[in-house]
Amino acid sequence: MTTAVAVDYRTPLMTFRAAVHRVRQSPEPSTLADLARAALALPGGPRDTVTDNEKYVSLLRTLEFAEESQVFPRIDHMVTTVGDLARMTPSWFRPHEPEGTADVVRLLAMCHERQPDMESSPLSPWTRAAEAGTRLLGIMLRRTNARPAEALMVRTAEEFAARMRAAVAHAAVTTAAHFAEYAARAYGLFPIGPRIARMNGGYIEWSRIFGTRRYTFELIEGGGLEGFPHGRVTVRRTGSYEVFRTFALTARTRRTVIDRFTDSL
Repeated sequence: MTTAVAVDYRTPLMTFRAAVHRVRQSPEPSTLADLARAALALPGGPRDTVTDNEKYVSLLRTLEFAEESQVFPRIDHMVTTVGDLARMTPSWFRPHEPEGTADVVRLLAMCHERQPDMESSPLSPWTRAAEAGTRLLGIMLRRTNARPAEALMVRTAEEFAARMRAAVAHAAVTTAAHFAEYAARAYGLFPIGPRIARMNGGYIEWSRIFGTRRYTFELIEGGGLEGFPHGRVTVRRTGSYEVFRTFALTARTRRTVIDRFTDSL
């Protein structure tokens, strides 16, 4: 005679989802290590199909690769050297000579190596990191004794570092988010899909599944939009019935909303 044993699938799945969120918010080796531990704690499911397949092996391999990436210490070193450079008088050296400049150039080169077709992939995390790095390099090369731009340099270096860390962790976050949806369905729990972003013509679109409903967000910047001179955000929900809402951007909120929207991808 066998006795059925109740298995708690919800708690380890919620822990795993929370770990994915923490990596998205703070991509670094420590949060990636926490996510790997949460992945190892996932139960196999009713038929042991969740952890006994190639998807699970691929997840663990991707997490290990991201956690052990040597790019993270290089990013930290760049922030330190740029911060040191920002406190120095610009006329003491040529712009291309300091170690901080070399660190920025090397990380920028990595961005272009990982995402060579940036013009056709504007939403790629490597493209967005390169945008911040290019701004930082321009500030470093143009600063003068009269305009040392110390605070601006440090702030832009931190933005570049944050986008670089996000790019390094991106594959791990995406793989884990897909796996969380797969595991939820296998456990018979409420599935939450990953964010899927793309350029759709002239506007940015991302969608996400919650249970049986899909939410799609479209961001269209201003210029030629009748009734929406500064752009708009459209939200569409599909499922048992469709819900459609449109929100206008204003001159005051446009830049902030666009930056937050794109960063959330």
